[in-house]
Amino acid sequence: MKKWMCFFWLFFVGAFVSTALAEVKIAVIDLQAVVRKSEAGQEALKKLQAKFETLRQKLQAKEEELRKFKEELEKKAPLLSPDVRQQKEREYQKMLREYQAQREDAQFEMKQAEEKALQPIMKDLEKIVKEMAKKEGYDVILEKRMPGVYWTSQQIEITDHVVKLYNDYYHQKQQKK
Repeated sequence: MKKWMCFFWLFFVGAFVSTALAEVKIAVIDLQAVVRKSEAGQEALKKLQAKFETLRQKLQAKEEELRKFKEELEKKAPLLSPDVRQQKEREYQKMLREYQAQREDAQFEMKQAEEKALQPIMKDLEKIVKEMAKKEGYDVILEKRMPGVYWTSQQIEITDHVVKLYNDYYHQKQQKK
């Protein structure tokens, strides 16, 4: 009798677990790909690229100035008095520190600009994904690039679907302006 009760109990638990697992709807999304592929994301990335190019040109000009100064110093070094040579080397070191500070400032500025440009997009995407999850009955949506997600089936990949939904949302938002 105990064997039958144990068998019945295991059968009941197994049936319940398999039914519960069969009803869970899971999806995976690559948010970076959504940003790259969506129209709003492409516009934001173009603006960021233009800003990056401007900063890069300024830094390249400073690099060129440093390079020329150093070449000139190396050419004239044997002809200069020790005091003048030391003064020129200190001047070069100062210019180098200023360049490094400018480069760090440019990196910080780019990071701030990226956050500012992508924040509204990510906010909209969060809203769209939540609405889609409710409408389409998803229980879990995972970010593809998060730690712990090593492989996913294409059957649960919803990135392109979210890109389409976001583009539709973006067009509606643009029409209201």
